[in-house]
Amino acid sequence: MQTSRQLRAAAFALVLVAAPVMSATAQAPSEPAPLQSTVFFSDSGRVRLTSTGGKQRSIVDAPTATLARLEMHETTLAAGQAPHAGHRHLHEEMMIVRSGIMLVTLGEKEITARVGDIVFAASNEYHGWKNAGAEPATYLIIRLDTPGIAAAAAAAARK
Repeated sequence: MQTSRQLRAAAFALVLVAAPVMSATAQAPSEPAPLQSTVFFSDSGRVRLTSTGGKQRSIVDAPTATLARLEMHETTLAAGQAPHAGHRHLHEEMMIVRSGIMLVTLGEKEITARVGDIVFAASNEYHGWKNAGAEPATYLIIRLDTPGIAAAAAAAARK
């Protein structure tokens, strides 16, 4: 027959062995590691057709050391095509025109952007774009979510 002292010792040993296992399974999934320095090769990334018939290549969507999210994608649009309706959002983004001519709406202004031009869309500013040329147009989007923007977006999603 075991003494109460032996039972307490066995229970203590069980806690020591089981606690790390239980703790590991009870924890939320870990956050992705911050993006490290890298090269994104031009033939890499997942390619999909957009809802408007354009072609979009996903390049990266990950946190960095200073951003909650860095997302980049390249889109090619046919003549006269827009990727989607104009809109606004919390995060900031930049568009770099790689080929073609883009008609860009920023607030109430319409501006023509050509190869090499860079468009910056500020947080919560209405913006949109479409291919204004007769040939396909390709552009790169760089989305920047700071930790504050990510927290605000998460709080808005919970409402």
